[in-house]
Amino acid sequence: MKRKYLILALIFSLQINVLMAQQHQFTSVEEIWTYALIHNPENSIYQLKIEQAKEDKRNANSYIYPKISAGFSGQRNIKTPETPVPGEILGKPGETVYLKFGQDYSYNTGLTISKSILNWQAKYQNKIAKLTVSYKETEKKHFEQILKEQSAQIYYAALTANQAVAIGYRDMLIADSLLALANDRFAAGLIDALTLNQVKINRNNVSEKLVQSKEYQHQYLQNLKELLGLTATDTVSLTENIGLQKPILPEYALMPDDSYLDLFRLQTDMAGYEIKKSSARFAPKIDYVHYIGGVQYQNDLTLSFKQENWRPNNYIGLSISIPLFTGFSNKAQYKSAKISKSMAEKSYRDEIRKSAIADSVLLNSYLSAAQLVESATKTYQISENSVELTAQKYSQGLIGLDEYLKLFEDYLDAENQYLNRLSEYLIIRATIEARK
Repeated sequence: MKRKYLILALIFSLQINVLMAQQHQFTSVEEIWTYALIHNPENSIYQLKIEQAKEDKRNANSYIYPKISAGFSGQRNIKTPETPVPGEILGKPGETVYLKFGQDYSYNTGLTISKSILNWQAKYQNKIAKLTVSYKETEKKHFEQILKEQSAQIYYAALTANQAVAIGYRDMLIADSLLALANDRFAAGLIDALTLNQVKINRNNVSEKLVQSKEYQHQYLQNLKELLGLTATDTVSLTENIGLQKPILPEYALMPDDSYLDLFRLQTDMAGYEIKKSSARFAPKIDYVHYIGGVQYQNDLTLSFKQENWRPNNYIGLSISIPLFTGFSNKAQYKSAKISKSMAEKSYRDEIRKSAIADSVLLNSYLSAAQLVESATKTYQISENSVELTAQKYSQGLIGLDEYLKLFEDYLDAENQYLNRLSEYLIIRATIEARK
């Protein structure tokens, strides 16, 4: 009875997994890109980084607004300070009399309004924060380009594997038919055991190749699920029929990788503002303060909330601070910022140089791959036709089995070459198409 319940529970859990698994069908690389850009988890993290940078920019922009704070403080005067006053007030002409003003306890409450009038450091920090938002947006754009490139490469690899599996099944039919003929001829004494063994080895080779193609097919589909943000239980179906397409125009292929170069350009711009921010450490800061409140004095801890016990306390202040000596730290930071900008400029120029070279190599590789896959396709089609013709001649007894095996092996070599060339061509094309 327990075993019966266990089996039912297992069946029920399998049904739940099947229901939870989703099926996804894609007919083009554009559909792959659209889905990946929306559902890729890492891409969503880049979006959160942009939102974080925007919040940091708002924080850096807050210096232009006044700050208002409410406060309350209490103070016990352990020893009330004495204030010198003229003796004439107390009937002691010609003398200086020291009087104590105030009481043992004092309380202050009010609003403080402060505004930075001149703060170059905060201004340049705000500029850097704005550039940081642009940098994060460009970083996301570059990641999306890489995501498109990787997903396209895996997509085309999976399509190539699908085609390899389909060809493998067709090859198995030929190999099985060849083995059946060889068994009949061996039974009739027309071929020896050595020739029969060669046919069996040939059939095993074809079978191993089919198993390997299936393994690649499964592996590429799982890799594609990872980029698309799918689960392991989801199923993916690719229905596009791949093949050689019209080569992309050279001028399009030579377009620079703008998003990648923009990262270095923005780093250079931020380094420039870091220099200005460092130099601003030598500039004066001007702040405005306005205090509105009241003060209360008591001889003990008693605190009154009656209005008549509070005396108004209202003042306006202007502060100017000029750094004169900071232990050479400002100077060192300024020099460090200049070095950082110099490195950023050199890196930017070097990446422009290397990008132009890489684009030239990419174009040449693409055109070469297009020619090679076109040639490999023709060779494969000719070899496929030759196998069919040879099979007819062999069945008619016009050629021997050795000749048939040799031609079939040549066909398998042409097939391997075709699939390899097609894969190389599609991978390079994916790199170019990702820049759209």
